[in-house]
Amino acid sequence: MAGSLIQEEICNVAICDLEKGEQLYILLEQHSMLNTEFKPQTTGTELAIALTPSQRTTEHHIKQLLAPVPFEVRFERRFMQRTPASVDPHRRLTKAIQAWLVDTKIEPSISEICREHRPKKWEKYDDLIILPETAFANESWAGVLRNVSLEDKTLLWKDVAESLYGTRLARQHPIANTVQRDSQTELLHGKDGWVEFTDHGVQFGLDVTRVMFSSGNVTERRRIGSISMEGETVVDAYAGVGYYTLHMAMRSGAKHVHACEINPHSITGLEWAIRENQLEHCITVHPGDNQLTLPTLYGKADRCHLGLLPSSKTVWEHAIRCLKPEGGWLHVHMNVAEQAIDEWVEQTRSTLEEMAQRNARQWNIEVEHVEKVKWYSPHVRHVVVDVLCSKSSIIDENRVK
Repeated sequence: MAGSLIQEEICNVAICDLEKGEQLYILLEQHSMLNTEFKPQTTGTELAIALTPSQRTTEHHIKQLLAPVPFEVRFERRFMQRTPASVDPHRRLTKAIQAWLVDTKIEPSISEICREHRPKKWEKYDDLIILPETAFANESWAGVLRNVSLEDKTLLWKDVAESLYGTRLARQHPIANTVQRDSQTELLHGKDGWVEFTDHGVQFGLDVTRVMFSSGNVTERRRIGSISMEGETVVDAYAGVGYYTLHMAMRSGAKHVHACEINPHSITGLEWAIRENQLEHCITVHPGDNQLTLPTLYGKADRCHLGLLPSSKTVWEHAIRCLKPEGGWLHVHMNVAEQAIDEWVEQTRSTLEEMAQRNARQWNIEVEHVEKVKWYSPHVRHVVVDVLCSKSSIIDENRVK
């Protein structure tokens, strides 16, 4: 009993339905409100997640943050079990940084600032840890890293990676403003950026220093893979490394997916994953500019996926023409200001209707579902609309739920 009391402490927690736990966990983590010193706790059909003890993490503040989230969250104070110090990566990281600062004989006042500005979040793929671009980049850290030896800097990156249970370390930078949307992730420690991992039972492979991969879209990848596409031919206008292509082929059961992609490094990852998942029979890769490849697919699709952010509008008319004469589904992605979502949804429907009429497609066009995937930036959402184009106003049995 004494041991149990030592391991548990009372703290503020957010509670939601178990099936929504992953979404709440990711949201709290993105806003630095997740207290990783305590394990999430399952009670029946609910999940309790510990909150960071800061002024920002008040019930009022979190309720404002969660206001647009379409599920109920309540707040309590309860005893939660601590994550053992030996396995808590945040504690391990703090100790590793402290030891390095001492060994490198950094001035105490600067060391204190550096410790305070240690990374609070990261992503892990395989044995590769990816830090946000702000990690070790504030004025104090920049000064320290400019004035230490290459050997000391290498040792820091090695220690950071190992403290987070990795052997390689990278730091994110903004995606290049190029047609290919190249990754500019910087490899800090390790020989290369190739990673392999499983997402909802689907194998992925990519070089993170050359290709973008958004882990924040996990809920949308799960959703798209849960839509039945049995017997359908699907066109994915922006396939990347197969973010959605692979899920539609493997989990949705599409008969065939035509994957359009311009970035050769993304195609390398996509073709690797097609082989690993044994999907050669049902995915065709179309390399090059989709303004040129999509016209080769006119009239062949039951469904088109348009997954480019911030906007896929440049291929909407191509997508209309890719659908079979009897119509089909469009999944349109866009970054939209929260307060403008309803207006954007109607504008999108109206624009698609005009495009269809211009191409002699006499369809009823209706938005059947609006999915708010994640926050892209403050007040801006990644939104997906599922649009049904049909000759009849009767919605078929393949309706998206």
